Amino acid sequence: MGFVDVHVQAIEECRQEVLKVRNMLDFNDAFVDGKTTPPKDSTSAGIFGELEGASDLATKIDDVWGKVKTELGWAQSCMKDVEGALGTVASNFRTGERASGA
Repeated sequence: MGFVDVHVQAIEECRQEVLKVRNMLDFNDAFVDGKTTPPKDSTSAGIFGELEGASDLATKIDDVWGKVKTELGWAQSCMKDVEGALGTVASNFRTGERASGA
């Protein structure tokens, strides 16, 4: 195993870990094995009974869930970019090694 192979192997291991994290950031998968479940529909103000402002509260809850979903999607996209960049770096190492005749 050459010097470059060791570095490429480390990069590939990092890439695999990034893929695992990326998959964990899926909105629905984030709740697997947990007691909390993601909302399926809009929050009903009726769950708050006669509480004044229940409709506004339900809307705010939906806003928070929407932001959580958006942020997880953004993080997943970033991790996809990191995974791709690590793949490019590994490929460039391999190409450089072949070009050098090592």
